Amino acid sequence: MDDPRAVVAEWRAKAGANGWSLRETVIELGPQRGHVGTPAGLAEKFARFVRHGALDGFNVSPYLVPDGLDDIVELLVPELQERGVYRTAYTGTTLREHLGLAPAV
Repeated sequence: MDDPRAVVAEWRAKAGANGWSLRETVIELGPQRGHVGTPAGLAEKFARFVRHGALDGFNVSPYLVPDGLDDIVELLVPELQERGVYRTAYTGTTLREHLGLAPAV
């Protein structure tokens, strides 16, 4: 649908019919741009992407801020580290070294 008014009308109708709050409506009908699952399940999925060369890094944003940040750091990162797809330590002292780039001249 290209008409924003039609989209709003459709969302209002569905929210009313289902008794959804605004938050629930967005979750149900909004664009799905993320990955959902347990830390172990997500880590396995991301590790599979890395092993097959589909990606070489992660940009992970929590659904809820700030609480979701703790879940990523305390639950997801250790699972990724266990699978060897997220570093456990930095090898250098500068960003250039961390990225494997030559020293600036």
